[in-house]
Amino acid sequence: MKKRYLDAFFIALTGFLAILICSKSSPLYPLNDWVDANCYMTVGRAMTEGMLPYRDLFEHKGPLLYMLHAAAAMISDSSFFGVFLFEAAACIWFLYLSGRLFRRFSGNSSLWAIPFIAMTVYGSYTFCHGDSAEEFCLPLILCAFMSGLNCIESGKPLSAKDSFFIGITAGIIFWTKFNLLGYFIGMFLVLAVKSLKIGFYSLVRMCSYIVLGVGTVSLPVILYFAANNALYSLAEVYFYNNIFVYGGEKTPILRNLADGALFTVKFLPIGSVLIIAGISAAVIRRKRTYLLYGGASLITAFLGAFAGHLSYQYYPLVLAPFAVIFGAMLIPDNVKSGKIAVPVSFVICIAGAFILSPNTYLMKYRKNQLPQYRFAEIINETDSPTLLNYGFLDGGFYLAAGIIPEQRYFCRNNLDFPAMTEAQRRCADAGLTDYIVTRSTSGKHPDFGLYTCVAHEEFPYYDKNMHYFLYKRNEDVR
Repeated sequence: MKKRYLDAFFIALTGFLAILICSKSSPLYPLNDWVDANCYMTVGRAMTEGMLPYRDLFEHKGPLLYMLHAAAAMISDSSFFGVFLFEAAACIWFLYLSGRLFRRFSGNSSLWAIPFIAMTVYGSYTFCHGDSAEEFCLPLILCAFMSGLNCIESGKPLSAKDSFFIGITAGIIFWTKFNLLGYFIGMFLVLAVKSLKIGFYSLVRMCSYIVLGVGTVSLPVILYFAANNALYSLAEVYFYNNIFVYGGEKTPILRNLADGALFTVKFLPIGSVLIIAGISAAVIRRKRTYLLYGGASLITAFLGAFAGHLSYQYYPLVLAPFAVIFGAMLIPDNVKSGKIAVPVSFVICIAGAFILSPNTYLMKYRKNQLPQYRFAEIINETDSPTLLNYGFLDGGFYLAAGIIPEQRYFCRNNLDFPAMTEAQRRCADAGLTDYIVTRSTSGKHPDFGLYTCVAHEEFPYYDKNMHYFLYKRNEDVR
């Protein structure tokens, strides 16, 4: 029993340190400057003031992601500390499940592998910034995989409990970022074939409990938007726009998939090696059923993540669970590691995560060196200031200045949506906000007729320097 608690503490410590070091939401960083994370945080903060996603603020991720950030905003309205706590919890859960899977196939705790997985996933280049929808879905995907594993390996019907739990995890991911559901398609197809071999009733029973699980998550979400007369906004933005508008110019599916494969190898390199080597090991160990189960899920997860359009750096993160699923095949059976292996792995891999992480450069900056906080000092000289983040995704200026946006199109996101551009232009032309913030890569000075540029800052973002401009409305404009 004592060893069990020590193992749990070790996993919790590893997960906490991995997020503390690798996520920009961590207290070690002055700010998470990722534009996507700031979009989520701005919407979450607005929800605590009674505003609704989609209807009042135009953003296109899933409602559960915004609800998570609303909860984070209740912990801290002026920082990402609440997000950091949720990230740490998700990481610890993911590492705990990884440990369970390793124990299942190796016959021992394999604790030495836990820091290695933490480095592989959270120290990778695909874990850029921290606070992505993919990150929060990692433990859900691995949990669903393990829920179906008994049925796959034993040939027995999937239990009502496991079926219901798979439905719960699928429902959460559906309302977080629905294209990540690709994983469940492959898993369900294999489970369905297995259940059908047992008997038609087994298949119906499994499907019924999965649907019940999805419905258990979905009903409160639907009722929330229905009670606020916002079901149309939910359907329009989250479903229609994401399916038919997102991504701009359409590219051939094969090109998208090739781009996704390249991004996976480039930004999740150790994970890619584990997946390929693990698949080979599963073939050698004659784990045919396991290979079919994991392989089908991998294929459909890959298609769901990358088929729609060209990739972003953080997209391959959704494949990280497969580094665990197939990496488990590489651990020898019933081979106990020496006592020194665990602390050595911990020190090497935590240090490795710090060295490999693309985020740690931001640790060397203080808040007063960031454009967001420099601009906030100027903005807050005005009583009850209003602000528009013009022409780019939310740069964190609302958070730094403590402002809840009044404009529905509070920033310009990745949807190719003319109404958004026109609305922002009208807002600037009419002088509807006290301040406007915008950015460019060239340093070219944009012109807003009713505003004067009062500050200009240059700061690194990804692999380039960004020029940020702050404009104040002219005094004679009312």
